[in-house]
Amino acid sequence: MAGRVTGGVTGGGTARRRAERLLFALAFVLGGLAVVLPGGQAPAGAAEGVTKSVTAVRTFLDADGKETVASTNKVRLNVSQTTNLRGRQEIKVRWEGAHPTGAVVPDPNSSDGRNQEYPFVLLQCRGVDTDGAAPKGQVRLSPETCWTQTAPERYLAAASSTPSWRFDAWAKAEDREAIVGPPATLPKACSSVSQLTTEHWLPFKAAGGTTYYGGPDPGVGCMPLPPESDSAEAGGLPSNTTYGITGSDGKGSADFAVWTKAENASLGCSAKVACALVAVPVVGVSCDAFGTTLPEGTQLTTKAGVPLTDAQLASGDATCRRTGSYAAGEPASSRTSDQAVRGNLWWTPSNWRNRITVPLEFAQTAEVCPVESVEKPLELMGSVVLNELTASWRPKFCTTDSLYSFTHVQQAESLARSLVQSGEIKGAFSTAPQPGGYQRPVAQAPIAFGGFAIAFSIDNGDKRRREQLNLNARLVAKLLSASYPAVAFVRNGHEGLGDNPLNITLDPEFRALNPGIDERSTLQAGAALQVFSSNSDLVWALTRWIDADPEARAWLDGTPDPWGMKVNPAYKGLDLPVDNWPLLDEFVAPQWYIDDNACYRKSPTPYLQLVANPLSGLGAVGLNLQFASSAAATVCRYDGYDATTLPLRTEGRQAVGYRFVLGLVSLPAARRYNLRTAALQSSSEVAAGKQFSDASGRTFVEPDTKGLTAAAGLLEADDEAGTWVVADDALGTAKGKAAYPGAMPVYAVFPTSGEDSATATKLAKFLCYAGGAGQTPGQANGSLPAGYLPLTADNGFATQQAYLANAVNAVRAQKGAVPALEVTGKAPTLAKACDFSTAAAPVQESPPKAGAAGDVPAAPVVADDAPPAEKPAAAPAAPVVEAETVLTAGEQSSLGRVGLPTLVLMAALSAIAGSVLRWLDLLQGLVSSVVASARRPAPRRRA
Repeated sequence: MAGRVTGGVTGGGTARRRAERLLFALAFVLGGLAVVLPGGQAPAGAAEGVTKSVTAVRTFLDADGKETVASTNKVRLNVSQTTNLRGRQEIKVRWEGAHPTGAVVPDPNSSDGRNQEYPFVLLQCRGVDTDGAAPKGQVRLSPETCWTQTAPERYLAAASSTPSWRFDAWAKAEDREAIVGPPATLPKACSSVSQLTTEHWLPFKAAGGTTYYGGPDPGVGCMPLPPESDSAEAGGLPSNTTYGITGSDGKGSADFAVWTKAENASLGCSAKVACALVAVPVVGVSCDAFGTTLPEGTQLTTKAGVPLTDAQLASGDATCRRTGSYAAGEPASSRTSDQAVRGNLWWTPSNWRNRITVPLEFAQTAEVCPVESVEKPLELMGSVVLNELTASWRPKFCTTDSLYSFTHVQQAESLARSLVQSGEIKGAFSTAPQPGGYQRPVAQAPIAFGGFAIAFSIDNGDKRRREQLNLNARLVAKLLSASYPAVAFVRNGHEGLGDNPLNITLDPEFRALNPGIDERSTLQAGAALQVFSSNSDLVWALTRWIDADPEARAWLDGTPDPWGMKVNPAYKGLDLPVDNWPLLDEFVAPQWYIDDNACYRKSPTPYLQLVANPLSGLGAVGLNLQFASSAAATVCRYDGYDATTLPLRTEGRQAVGYRFVLGLVSLPAARRYNLRTAALQSSSEVAAGKQFSDASGRTFVEPDTKGLTAAAGLLEADDEAGTWVVADDALGTAKGKAAYPGAMPVYAVFPTSGEDSATATKLAKFLCYAGGAGQTPGQANGSLPAGYLPLTADNGFATQQAYLANAVNAVRAQKGAVPALEVTGKAPTLAKACDFSTAAAPVQESPPKAGAAGDVPAAPVVADDAPPAEKPAAAPAAPVVEAETVLTAGEQSSLGRVGLPTLVLMAALSAIAGSVLRWLDLLQGLVSSVVASARRPAPRRRA
């Protein structure tokens, strides 16, 4: 029997060893496939976030060294995004578990916030937060590398010798002296400034190596501030330093605008220079007035070096132990806040040790592209709607070997269209059609689908920030047409505006659609929509929507709204659309106002033009909306320097709780800067001329993916324009009800004749990228930023994709072909059109216009798999042969998402099975041996 068992193992062992080898081979093959196949990606553009926490403790030390815990706060911080950041982008910061804030000020970004009790201080700081040496090329993060805007935030002084910051239990002996941190020598100008008993200087160390001490009065020349500082807080870029307000529940939030060196060169943050968001939950100074933590023999002294008396130490101890004179949430008043728990002591070791540091990673900007090179960057011009897209693509292009460097000159689209037609530029970005069409053969290839947005920064009647707003075309027309008189003397003296509400908050139509907003009769910012002064397709699209809306068009033509408000006579019957909103009202303020206002007297401009005050560019509008600044230039304020120059100034930043500004921006810019955007009316079932009290019967659409996708379904081919346009007249239909009215397709207008092969190849590669990897949503450079709808077949752009492939072929060939909008037969594919190792395929063209320059016979449809045409007698010129442009970047593979994990699992299982079989041979051999041994006679024992 033993022989039969052994024979069984031996007989099956060969088969098992074969299976074993087969399984190991299969594991190797499957593992190899897993390495080769592309992997699945997480959803592109998925929101990133970082959560950190700290336990912030405040303690008091008695004269005998006994320690008492005064408070303990378990603080948790969440930051919405920390990577691929861009300048002025806002990130959402939330916290919980912090000490409630008292002495609350209207604007937590102003320097007044430093006097709040227990604020949650947010700072942007340069450097790496480490206990050791900073990495090569970086600096160590410290309070000296953190940005604050004004001198009072960095310089503290007291008339006594016992301010609370001198008794910080965590401070070193040298930091508890009467005078701390001054420059080695003070300028002569400082002699005119009173020197107090106790001073603490917190210099700012700029990225360039300069140290700015600030000091008591930089305005008179006593130690200047960095150039980006503004102690008057009267203009320039508002500070991003935030003295956040924590509610009685311990929770708070803030929108924090991050800066690159483009916004603040002294801070100097970039993709190469490390920076961080630092949160300091102010809990108050941990007190050691009696010096029990100092080295033995160390005494606290006055400025003159005299040791502090027992009475002074007791007084200092009492000051340091204070816990606040304001209740949680109580607004600041004339009562002084307690020094020991103020926000201006964020830098003290007691507070600084509780900091939460969140590193910020900035996306590479176009500055990485060489300024001077052998090859001049390709210059493209136009569309402000593409600002965010080209900011993402440019660094990717110039750092990719198969691509090149290009620039986007953000000029008026009308100018760009004219220049590309005359051949002065290589390409334009445009939405509106060229009047009369192009006299030069061009392809107008769709590369983006974005739009305009009405951004707002508005506080409700409860003084909380409003998140949702409804606007119809008639309300926007009222704002643009100077039909709100803004102030009483305009309404009383202006013919045609006498019965109109002063501003939109008093308009019954606006209030019906947006309940909960305070009526404010002094709000000039509510009498106009902030726009920019240059020509733009953004304005063209906005006014096209207004013109197509029956209520708005009838109102502009003279029909009063249901409550009797009329259009400003200067704008009655205005032809729309326009790409630049005109300032037509000429009403000048009355003589008594001219006499009383010295600034206005110097230049008596039509008053409502000052209220509208178009800004220099889209960025200026976005900045005002980001920081809730009124653009109305009606303020007469002496600047403190030159009494002979009294220019009118803008109203500027509004107080939190009382904000109300509206402005026209691009939708991608709104997403980048975290601007709130209004839902726009797409349709109405309310009878014309009938008053209403709410939004019933009206459809308002948000500028989100759903609204843009529905708008893409309204694209119609316009053969005369050579593009697709959103059919505004379809908004009122069942199909268009869900469409966002502000949607805008953007086209790359590239010539198809007259360019050399190198330029033609670059233009074609741009289209290839735009139709491929450039449509992958995400935050990284080269991706499609938020605010654009990807041009995919799933989103309704199959026809436009076919056109884009045709356009690539036409641009590459440079034979004057004008691609047809509607491709019949089998559509060309972008992958084949972008194979630069072969010649460009023939193009299906639009029928030529009679008399148009560059007319060419229409080419037949050529399918990708059609047999090649017979060669002509004369050999054609050799095509430009380049490496194929790969379009797989950012794409996903279903096999990569599902098959890759499956292959890895199968490989592992195969390997395990092979191992089991191998060990099974050994195990069975061992069992056979044991069985055989058991059957042998047992040996006799010795006596």
